[in-house]
Amino acid sequence: MRDALARCLYDGPGDPLAPDATDHRPDDLRMSGLLRRRADRIIAAMAAAGLVVTADGGLSRAA
Repeated sequence: MRDALARCLYDGPGDPLAPDATDHRPDDLRMSGLLRRRADRIIAAMAAAGLVVTADGGLSRAA
């Protein structure tokens, strides 16, 4: 789920989460790391609001 959301946050060419052997920066400076952290924050905000992602990809209120 996190990687799907991270890809949705990217507005550029190609797959931002694909491994890049030529990029020697630390993970937290790569586009993939930045997008995954943003996606984690969105998921945490949704959880704090009482929302959970179901197995079929839908949203529901936490019980």
